[in-house]
Amino acid sequence: MLRLVTVGALAVVACMAASVRAHADGSLLGGNCGSATPVFAPWGDDASYYFPANGGFESGASGWSLGGGATVVGGNEPFYLHSGGDSHSLLIPAGGSATTSVCFGVLYPALRFVVEGSGARVHVSVSAKNLLGIASTLDGGTFMAGSSWAPSPKLSSLLSAVTSPLGTKTMQVTISVSGAPAQVDDLYIDPFVLKR
Repeated sequence: MLRLVTVGALAVVACMAASVRAHADGSLLGGNCGSATPVFAPWGDDASYYFPANGGFESGASGWSLGGGATVVGGNEPFYLHSGGDSHSLLIPAGGSATTSVCFGVLYPALRFVVEGSGARVHVSVSAKNLLGIASTLDGGTFMAGSSWAPSPKLSSLLSAVTSPLGTKTMQVTISVSGAPAQVDDLYIDPFVLKR
């Protein structure tokens, strides 16, 4: 049964990929989220990512829902991925979380951000609403943060995107932390639908 479901999901993704050229403007599959660049290329990731609104917390918590003591603080990640003038990041204590809505296309497979926090276990979940208005929340991935700033691994948003209807343009991303505090900065989304 699992094999049948997997084959079915792969067939849906293949059909959607075939439609990308016919809908280069992203109207069918979502998208048109902004310009994308390979910001993680220094770490061997040549995929192009777009920067969502307030992905670097330079506008405080605007556009984010913070819980469990999460707060915007002074101090930027040291790579200044978004801008050399940036000066803020998000501190999420153990048990805290941060949620934002981002633009996406159905075939957007990943997101990344910069993080530090020795002993912090960072979990990402993604959710989008189906045709009935029911939100499906799926596991985007979990990893341990290090003691110094570093890019997160690629965290998948593909399954949440596939469960969303064609034309859906937003999904929610939630970053939660356990074990120890973590500092997060510069959230980027991989806009696969825009790739040529």
